[in-house]
Amino acid sequence: MLMENITYLVTITATTGLAVIGSLVAYQLDRETKTPVLQILLYEQIFLFTFFIHAIWGNLAIRQVLVDLEPGVALAEKLSFFFPLTGLPFLITGWFMLLKFGFNLNGYKVTRKWTIAYFSVFLLLMIAFAFLFQNGFLGTPTHPDNLLIRVFVVANLFFHLLFSWPFLKPGGNAPTAAPNRNFCKCLAIYSTGIGIYSVMLWFSASMNYLFINFSFLILFATNGMLPVCFKLFGGFTEEKEPARNRSFQSFCRNFEISKREAEVILEICSGKTNKAIAEKLFITLQTVKDHTHHIYTKTQVKSRVQLTNLVREMLGENF
Repeated sequence: MLMENITYLVTITATTGLAVIGSLVAYQLDRETKTPVLQILLYEQIFLFTFFIHAIWGNLAIRQVLVDLEPGVALAEKLSFFFPLTGLPFLITGWFMLLKFGFNLNGYKVTRKWTIAYFSVFLLLMIAFAFLFQNGFLGTPTHPDNLLIRVFVVANLFFHLLFSWPFLKPGGNAPTAAPNRNFCKCLAIYSTGIGIYSVMLWFSASMNYLFINFSFLILFATNGMLPVCFKLFGGFTEEKEPARNRSFQSFCRNFEISKREAEVILEICSGKTNKAIAEKLFITLQTVKDHTHHIYTKTQVKSRVQLTNLVREMLGENF
């Protein structure tokens, strides 16, 4: 028993470290390249790692408390079943960020309607589950851990298949119609890890604690592997910061311009239309209009021409 507890403590420490590394690499990649789509990858890391820590280690902590309280079997099974489900919003959002990252990276646009439909489907499913359980149509399973793990494996594989599709068939806004070799290399490495931990988790119920802990390590390592692969093989280059950009940052600080609003200003000054800005920054047309309105309010101008003239007046004609 002592050895088992030590193994779990070591695994908790290691998986927490992997979660931190994955999130930090995604953050560094976003900061260095200034590529909007990589910010989505950072959110994906945060939400999925939050769910994994909650569902796995939070559930284990609850079990340790139950050992001291010695509750009935029915109560223990209910807690083991429902506690991981409280982390579903993190998992659902993490899967959404994963899909959005994959599609946006390969030239597809995730529209607001698509987003609303995605979360609406999950909301309806959760309401249906609550209704069926409350009215006795569904009961607490006798082996909740095994059921939850296998449902997760199946659903996770499904969403990763959707995630893989745009890599093999880039969309109209991608730089090229052919699959990007760097992106496909990252996908191949990441998919290998998914296959390994999916098989291990599926059979974990019949294995000992060493096997279970190792499967958790592979799960966390694979999720953190995604930003690492794109940093090493994705072909993203670090953006250099010329003097004029430093001046522009001062301009933004003076008018309290946000990071996204600054990106919109740069595109406006380059002469792009709202539609072109939306496509380049992977945001909706309405979002561009909202940002433009906020920019006008902060800088006290009334048109694109006035905004462009203000920027050039303060930063120089060659900006």
